[in-house]
Amino acid sequence: MSGWPLLAAGQDLESWLREGGKPERATRPVLWLYRWRAIWLEQHYHLIRTTGPAAQSFPFPDGEGLVFILGFWRSGTTLLHDLLAEAPGCGAPRTWQCMDPSSMLLSRSATPKAAMQRPMDQVVVTGDSPQEDEFALMAMGVPSVYRGFLDPRRLPELESQLDQDHWSSDNSTWEKTLEYFLSWCREEGRNRLMIKSPNHLFRYRALALRYPCARFVWILRSPDQLWRSNLGMWKAMIRRYALWNAPEGVVEQFLNKALSSYEELLLELHQEGLFLQHPAFSYEALLEAPESILSPLATRLCLEPWETWGPPLLPRIIPEAKQRNSVLPKGAPVELLNRIECLHQAILNAR
Repeated sequence: MSGWPLLAAGQDLESWLREGGKPERATRPVLWLYRWRAIWLEQHYHLIRTTGPAAQSFPFPDGEGLVFILGFWRSGTTLLHDLLAEAPGCGAPRTWQCMDPSSMLLSRSATPKAAMQRPMDQVVVTGDSPQEDEFALMAMGVPSVYRGFLDPRRLPELESQLDQDHWSSDNSTWEKTLEYFLSWCREEGRNRLMIKSPNHLFRYRALALRYPCARFVWILRSPDQLWRSNLGMWKAMIRRYALWNAPEGVVEQFLNKALSSYEELLLELHQEGLFLQHPAFSYEALLEAPESILSPLATRLCLEPWETWGPPLLPRIIPEAKQRNSVLPKGAPVELLNRIECLHQAILNAR
């Protein structure tokens, strides 16, 4: 049973899992493994909150130095995160911190460096690779739609987290948890922190309000490809981590809701003219002509000139093979995807 793949979990997530009853895909002792991990993490999380960097003033109080990389899941945010984290003076949350936040109290040299391949694609990550903070936040008690990886039956009850208003509650504690985590992730001598979690686009309004000096970078990808790739990603993560089977159609229903929320936010920001302030470009353009995207982006973010650090990174950008089959899977929300494509083009053409 010790070989069952587990995600990091604190008390809130462990309690949520136990509410689901007896697992269908694993034996009940897996829940006890999660309980044991939660006890261990909560002890460390208490120390994280009360010692070291997290016990001091947040180093980015108005967001100065924070760069949020935003895009729908499977938009190319991982690639962009990997590239920008290499800029001089820039840091990022690392895989060893995000996938097991209790390990942040260990020395960096004691953390695992082994490489592994992500379940949904060919991307290889190591313990030191830039990583999305969502996994750590979920373990530390922040509500997250990634709980659906563990119990896909309950994806419908997580849909409220796709609404901007959900994250703007006056009594919310999630922002403080984010700050605890980012404080620990900050590296000495690196005054900028590149933060990537597609889930943060659903928190955009709250983040922009709390961190008025933060920068936001948007990457847009063909909605048809988003639909295909997200079906693959969500189902691959569910196959790997879920303790219960996914009811038929539940992933498609959830993605439809998520894309609708994404469309609503993009339309509002476009109408407000905010994409004239925030860099936005397409994933396809990044693959086709990376320097034409990354060089001006470095300038807009006030990074060191791209030419002084970026060219050696270009081999990491691998063009995708042409799709042989352009037919969307059965049940795809064609009208919604077409609207998002038109909206993407309007945003890109207005710049």
